[in-house]
Amino acid sequence: MVVIGGGFGGLETVRRLSGTNAEVLLIDQRNHHLFQPLLYQVATGSLSPANISAPLRSALRRQQNCSVMLAEVTGLEPNKRLLWCRDTRIEYDLLVVAAGASHSYFGHSEWQDLAPGLKTVDDALEMRKRILLAYERAEWERDCERRKELLTFVVVGAGPTGVELAGAIAELAKNSLRHDFRNLLPGTAEVILIDAGPTILPGYPKKLAARARRHL
Repeated sequence: MVVIGGGFGGLETVRRLSGTNAEVLLIDQRNHHLFQPLLYQVATGSLSPANISAPLRSALRRQQNCSVMLAEVTGLEPNKRLLWCRDTRIEYDLLVVAAGASHSYFGHSEWQDLAPGLKTVDDALEMRKRILLAYERAEWERDCERRKELLTFVVVGAGPTGVELAGAIAELAKNSLRHDFRNLLPGTAEVILIDAGPTILPGYPKKLAARARRHL
């Protein structure tokens, strides 16, 4: 059995097969499992990447029927029950694809450079860099309008990640950075949270969404 992806779905699938007679191969491009719900804290400097990642081999060390391969799946032949990792051919009896999801820019791939997503550690570190660089530039910007632009942060998507990220950026501006910059007032930054739906946290109970909105 081959499982593609070492995220929540892939890792849980492998663990459920512990103690069975199945031979399991877990394939992932990265050698670690990432706790994505806390990426927003890496993006705002509250946590380091090491705090939210765990090596896959360590996580599965005691599972004797599982092997881990660090590779990128480049081709699938379902009719032949084959997959390819570049030049490596792997046969399987059963395949589980748990490779995760990617961001949708609704046909506008050019937006990706302007609005990075938040799915990987690299995404979080890039976001952290942009946030802190905006403060550095605003510190010495004499034009008030330009300073306001630099300290306006837009978060698109008001699901759990968007809400948590917007709150963390606001907290960063209000508390964490207030003593680090001499020329910026704590309330100078503005965070704008945008969603296509009528409320934040769509799909969650209305009371919870209302409470989150009041907190923001």
